[in-house]
Amino acid sequence: MTRLAAFFVHLAISLVIFGVLAALVVYVWYPDFFFTADGGWQGLRIILAVDLVAGPLLTAVVYKAGKPSLRMDLTLIALFQAACLAGGTWVVYQERPLALVYSDGRFFSMSTKDYTEAGVDPAVLARLPGPWPKRVAMPMPEDPHRESDLRAEAFRSGRPLRTWHEYYVPLTPDRLDIETEAAAPAELERLDRSTGHLGAWLARHGGALEDYAFFGFASRYHYAFLGVRRADGTIVGLLRTRGEL
Repeated sequence: MTRLAAFFVHLAISLVIFGVLAALVVYVWYPDFFFTADGGWQGLRIILAVDLVAGPLLTAVVYKAGKPSLRMDLTLIALFQAACLAGGTWVVYQERPLALVYSDGRFFSMSTKDYTEAGVDPAVLARLPGPWPKRVAMPMPEDPHRESDLRAEAFRSGRPLRTWHEYYVPLTPDRLDIETEAAAPAELERLDRSTGHLGAWLARHGGALEDYAFFGFASRYHYAFLGVRRADGTIVGLLRTRGEL
């Protein structure tokens, strides 16, 4: 086998592995708009660099037919690539979004770090129904005094309200306060004049602006809006506030 053939064999094997991991990242760990907003693409690039670049290139460098130490060299390359790939995949997995939380009129993408920094064990989310990332609302108590006490306690403890899992309930359309908490159309139209994103978003998803409500969405890489269909409360997609679509 020639050096070039060895490179392409290693590359083919790496492509299969990358395909499996990419499907896991895109469809399981960072599904839908989380891939763009929460670092799914950044994580995939780490895996891509290790799996499709480092391993095959090292094989191309050391490969020489008949070389006495060739088997050992290829074994060490495989072990090195596997270790780097496992480390990169673990980082991507650890930083994945665990929950989409609707709190105080905005959506928040929550990771393991968001909960641990607030002194919350992320394992408590396992009790919530539905697939990961969990989609939940954190409604405030209806009693104004209880709400005031809760906000005061959150302020004293430094624990953001969106991490108070004790109050989590499944996110359903009736939990969204579209009339009072959605972004004003004038704000969205100003955004469209500066970026053109709103027009492109509507063209992609169909319908007119009045068919949707947009709520602020805070994630690791973006502050954006999530568009919600007014008719049934379905989350339709991410509307970026800056940069490329």
